[in-house]
Amino acid sequence: MTIRKLSKRDAYDLVIGAKILACGGGGSEVNALEHIDKTYGIGMNFTIADLTDFQSNDNICIIGMVGGGITEEDKKLVEGKAIVENKPMFSAVKELELFLGEEFSAFIATELGPYNSVVPLFVAAQMGKVAINGDCCGRSKPKISISTTRVKDIPIAPFSIVSQYGDIQLVKTVADDIRGELIARTSSRLSGGSVGVARCPMKIKEAQQAVIPQTLSLAIELGKQVRIANEQKEQPIQTILDTLTDARVVFTGKVKDFSRTEEGGFTSGEIVLDSLNGKNHELKVWYQNEYLLSWLNNEPFVTCPDGIYIVDSKTGYGLTPWENDYKRNREVTVLTRDAPEIWRTEKALQIFGPRAFTKNWSAYKRASAFKL
Repeated sequence: MTIRKLSKRDAYDLVIGAKILACGGGGSEVNALEHIDKTYGIGMNFTIADLTDFQSNDNICIIGMVGGGITEEDKKLVEGKAIVENKPMFSAVKELELFLGEEFSAFIATELGPYNSVVPLFVAAQMGKVAINGDCCGRSKPKISISTTRVKDIPIAPFSIVSQYGDIQLVKTVADDIRGELIARTSSRLSGGSVGVARCPMKIKEAQQAVIPQTLSLAIELGKQVRIANEQKEQPIQTILDTLTDARVVFTGKVKDFSRTEEGGFTSGEIVLDSLNGKNHELKVWYQNEYLLSWLNNEPFVTCPDGIYIVDSKTGYGLTPWENDYKRNREVTVLTRDAPEIWRTEKALQIFGPRAFTKNWSAYKRASAFKL
């Protein structure tokens, strides 16, 4: 058996590691820590289990928060409205169970990230269940239509959407995952920028084909080692490389420029880094919630679905464009890892390769740099 109860320290380490592996997204670290404190403060704990710990016909679903940046006009839509639902993700699960007429044995993260990795753990703890040690991306991604379940043709619907204002939606059928993403994203825009979504109900035997396994335990170990490196004043970048043996450093530099636009349920922009080695190298990273495309000296460089990890050079802690992490002259290190095997087929690359984002990125007037 591979069921593992996490200590509170494990849960904190998960957030540290997941923030690095999330490629800039994956939700709020602050919200994650609040959920950890709340769970362990009342004597509960998080529990993870491998897919092999279940029967092949056991039911699970993907859960996570969907949303991002919204305009001031969107914000006015909920101005003055009372928050009546403090656990939208919990309610989304119960609504989907009610519709299906059956309970889920466990929950799985939509992506690897500081908050969205904690969401299934938190909900599982509240319901006396467990979370799967894995996720459906291997990093964070900007849309729920970008999912390994889509690669393996596991339907997104039926799915439920719950907002903090008490709105409850049950989508019985949908044309495709892209349409499902649009429905959820629109709901988030109308709901202050975030909604809870429970989707892709599936059997364990289906999940075994789609889920990227043991990503939570990897994040816990990475977070632990980076934390210890800081406590013992060791080199955190080398610690990351020692822990992620398939990772490599591709750039070291300092922040030159940073932009951010919030609209359409996304936080988007560009990060510009100057090299520290005196060779006038410049790295540009475009993000839409997460780091997706990059250019070295205006030539296409690392892109999704490969991991793009930007960390503080002194601490090794992950940085995010959602906060004020990119202050001018901050020294950063950029690492990468090849995407898991499931993302390397032509079908998968159509879903999460660079071509999926050039239309969005062209709004920043740089699409001609990519020859696709």
